[in-house]
Amino acid sequence: MVKINDKNNVARIMDDCKIHMEESEKLLEPEKSRNVQMCIEFNDLCYSVLYNGQKTEKAILHNVTGYFEWRKVTVIIGPSGAGKTTLLKIISGKRLTDIKGSITINGVERNKGTFRKQVCYVPQQLALLPFLTTRETLYIAARLKLDINQNEEAICSIVNDIAETLSLSNCLDTLANKLSGGEQKRLSIGVEIIAKPSILLLDEPTSGLDSVASYQLVNTLHNMSRANCTVICAIHQPSSQIISLFDDIMVLSQGRSMYCGPKSEILKTYNVAGFTCPNFYNIAEFVLEVITEQRGGDLENLYKICRDECEKFKLHSRHNKNKLNSSIDSKQKCETNDTSTLINNIIQEKSTWQQQKILFLRALIYIKRDTVLTKIRFMTHIGVALILGIVFYNFGDNAEKVNSNIACLFFFLLFLFFVNAERTVQTFPIEAAVFLKEHLNNWYSLRSYYSVKIITDLVMQILCTSAFVFISYYMTGQPMEYDRILKTWSICLLIMMLGQTIGIIAGTTFGTELGMFLISATHIPLLLFAGFFTKIEEMSPYLQPLCVISYFRYAFEGIMQAIYLDRPKLKCLEIYCHLRSPSKILSMTDMPTVPFYVIPIILSSWILCLHAVHYIVLHWKIYYAKK
Repeated sequence: MVKINDKNNVARIMDDCKIHMEESEKLLEPEKSRNVQMCIEFNDLCYSVLYNGQKTEKAILHNVTGYFEWRKVTVIIGPSGAGKTTLLKIISGKRLTDIKGSITINGVERNKGTFRKQVCYVPQQLALLPFLTTRETLYIAARLKLDINQNEEAICSIVNDIAETLSLSNCLDTLANKLSGGEQKRLSIGVEIIAKPSILLLDEPTSGLDSVASYQLVNTLHNMSRANCTVICAIHQPSSQIISLFDDIMVLSQGRSMYCGPKSEILKTYNVAGFTCPNFYNIAEFVLEVITEQRGGDLENLYKICRDECEKFKLHSRHNKNKLNSSIDSKQKCETNDTSTLINNIIQEKSTWQQQKILFLRALIYIKRDTVLTKIRFMTHIGVALILGIVFYNFGDNAEKVNSNIACLFFFLLFLFFVNAERTVQTFPIEAAVFLKEHLNNWYSLRSYYSVKIITDLVMQILCTSAFVFISYYMTGQPMEYDRILKTWSICLLIMMLGQTIGIIAGTTFGTELGMFLISATHIPLLLFAGFFTKIEEMSPYLQPLCVISYFRYAFEGIMQAIYLDRPKLKCLEIYCHLRSPSKILSMTDMPTVPFYVIPIILSSWILCLHAVHYIVLHWKIYYAKK
């Protein structure tokens, strides 16, 4: 009986191991076709931009016609300004407005929503979170892009496999901001190819890489194409060794297509137009010399011949595709043609909660590593609180030093607002660039990202505000009553959140330099309407409405009420102290004008409105990135 049970246990363990291995192999097997077969055709694409004060129109693409075949690697070459990046953005769906022409997928007009789920675009500009290691960056990408139910071992195996493929194994534990330019480029590509997209578009993937790394990368892309992926690369001038790995080639010059078809046929086509390539000459260099008019000849005639040849190549490609489809049984054919259904089966979109859990893990790692965000920020608040405590030591209960104590309370607000506004305006633009890249490549939704951003920011806001308020409040001798401490803490927390939100909006909208200037230029004048420098009633009637909309005014009044409202008389060592009575202190500053409970509501409303503005700004950034 025991032997039978042992045999059953062994059999069960073997079955579990077999299931585990099958799950891992299913993810790791490079040759297994898990993608939709997609052939892209585009006809007469035109795109123009306005400049010189929106008066002059400049054509970026002019009647560009071509195609990208399934399971092939296509290289787009051309001089700077030829329109390579613009074409990639239009094909990928990152640019959707002001475009003329047609784009079809497998002979059917492109469905933008469905298509974007299967396409991945890797831009030329790098966008990586600097305080995540290579391993963590790849791991988070795998968690966001792969099936949420995959076990930890399988995901780690994928990370190691991608790192080995892109020669990143020796820097898995290196922070992204410590990587070389080439390593950062390979990492930015690695996070996108984890999910093996059906269509992969890369803008200058070999820039910043040496010849060996470039060849390895293009060879990896070549292998991906054979595993059921359409790969398109825009490369300025590939070497002979690299160009040998490409199947098709497209040539752009001044927004026009000067060839699109098999690499093996380009020299024949150019020869028909009167351009003969010398023996043992780099094809890319020869083509660039022709289209930049370094070799004599009729480029208009070349353009017409190439356009006619492109149509022939497209017809031949469709004929081959039809023959391939006819050899597939009816069930497979149905699955292949029903692209929308297949995509829904392959890509299981994660819920908002699942995305939030992964993004929250990344945010915690980032907070722990970012010394400016955590350690320096926290220590700065403690350091300034100690300085305030030393300068204004025990001023809070001294009737002779009321004016100085009021200045101390106003400084609370100034410090918390401007320090946090300027910090975020310097750090958030990097994070915003990463968000745009990841969101446009369908990693997660804006709602998931923004909710996690607010929650993780709130943790640091509470810690820093608490450290600052409790130290400075105690050392400056303010009344040690729980309700007054809580009221002061709440006002300081709200003004800190306001400053951080203003900084995020300025950094997202205007960038670091202009954002820093605008925060100072707009908010320093706004301090004049806070009621500290002059009474509100003494201002011109035309300026008094500005006090109503100034959040500094409500924050200042809130902290004054928290300290002085309904409080016993202050200590006075002199025979007579005019400001010994807290009611006189408040009347001197024309307070209170509103009940205290209204002030947190007003400040919270400002914060909600500003977050709504920032949410709209991010939507606008997404729209502008597509445009």
